[in-house]
Amino acid sequence: MSSEAKTVKFRIKRYNPELDRHFVSTYDVPVRKGMTILDALLYIKDNLDATLTFRYSCRMGQCGSCGILVNGKPMLACYTQVLHLGTDVVELEPLPNLPVIRDLVVDVKPFFARYRKVTPYLIKPEEELEKPEEFLQPPENFWEIWDLTVCTKCGICFAACPAAIDDSYLGPSALATNYRFLRDVRDEGLNERLDAVSETLWLCTSCNSCSLMCPKNVDGSASVVETRSLVVERGYIPRTVKEVLESAFTYHNPLRTSQAKRLSWAEGLNVKLLPEVGSAEYLYFVCCSAAFDPRNQEIARSTAVILREIGVDFANLGKEEWCCGDHILRMGEKGLFEELAGHNVSMFERYGVDKVITVSPHCFNTMKNDKPYTDLGMQVYHYTQIIADAIDTGRLKPTREIRRRVAYHDPCFLGKRNNIYEEPRKILESIPGLELIEFRRRLENSYCCGGGAGRVWVEEAPPEKRPCVERVREAVEIGAEVIAVACPFCMTTLEDAVKVLEVEDKIVVRDVSELVREACGL
Repeated sequence: MSSEAKTVKFRIKRYNPELDRHFVSTYDVPVRKGMTILDALLYIKDNLDATLTFRYSCRMGQCGSCGILVNGKPMLACYTQVLHLGTDVVELEPLPNLPVIRDLVVDVKPFFARYRKVTPYLIKPEEELEKPEEFLQPPENFWEIWDLTVCTKCGICFAACPAAIDDSYLGPSALATNYRFLRDVRDEGLNERLDAVSETLWLCTSCNSCSLMCPKNVDGSASVVETRSLVVERGYIPRTVKEVLESAFTYHNPLRTSQAKRLSWAEGLNVKLLPEVGSAEYLYFVCCSAAFDPRNQEIARSTAVILREIGVDFANLGKEEWCCGDHILRMGEKGLFEELAGHNVSMFERYGVDKVITVSPHCFNTMKNDKPYTDLGMQVYHYTQIIADAIDTGRLKPTREIRRRVAYHDPCFLGKRNNIYEEPRKILESIPGLELIEFRRRLENSYCCGGGAGRVWVEEAPPEKRPCVERVREAVEIGAEVIAVACPFCMTTLEDAVKVLEVEDKIVVRDVSELVREACGL
């Protein structure tokens, strides 16, 4: 085995508190197989720059003290091998969402202050704690919550979390720990634990960043949903959340709109309806936002026009299309989700649906991954997959130039939850004149728009604490003229943020389908 070293350039963002100065230092480091980021930092400190400051302790991924950003992704320095990154340049930064003390060292006091608010130990009556007996835990309960007990409080999830920009949000680690004790049969603090989280629990967007980035595979995102379910059962919900759930129950959509208007998006398009024609190769499932919201109706229309142009045989359910239930499920109302999904499944079975094209990544995600939809064994596609394939096979060729600098924003439920990253980019790259640029935070590290898990309808945070505002600010900084999205909820939140920042003269938000329709002259 060769021991020859490869030279890797390390660019490290640093901070000098005495001078209140941010700067970047660059080092060439000889790297051999098996060398970790922490090994590289120790090499730099021992051989190149003794002033470089970073935190570490166990070097085994157990203490959680060496978390940093590695090429924009939060990671443990001792867990991450340099050569596994597959790059000749490695950029290191301190973890976001926490104050920087010096160089790569952040102040973890705010993280632990939030963590302590959930009482991270068993809650028992005082008289019980005074007894000498042990509190025994059944083995089945031990293994049931085992995955939630391995958290090392490294702060990786907190750094990845878009909701953490709001100081009132407790963060994924605290919420996962709280749920771990809610599930522990020895704990007697149910009401106290739900009271501690019931107000800010709704800031989570279910973007899945915490679960993806956790070095111990703690599923923080699922813990939040399960906790919400307990909160909903007991009625500890804010007025805005209650209104969304009541609307979905009464109108079969969260927008408090009559189902009689469900087809208003299709006016003049002569879209086939399954209740009338009986069958089609594909069901075109439009989504509540694209069906009712005037701005997002343009997405549904553009997609339908393109599908027809490339010869896709599709039909819609019309008034029989109910909310897919994805947002409702992430908000914790499992019973209502089952009712909504059950209706849609009954329609799919009635008309023999086995292929579905969705406008929204949220519909796509729940139909692809959640029961009862998965019981049908359907093939589920997001519209970008269909259009990308049509371009690859020559059935669709954009010919009109769009001379704009376009940054593609990865929807969380398309990318992080379903690994669809390349198709939307291939579509945009096929458009003549369009210059595709990338956000600094992209792909699996993309920054959430803040609209998931119902937050698009219940947003009450001040503008500076909204993820969508942070995202648009980033787009302006990289010089984008257009933010391209592939999700109606991203459209809603990001357009709102453009208005909040008053940058309408600098940047616009367009859906990928709208750009394709324009480039094809349809």
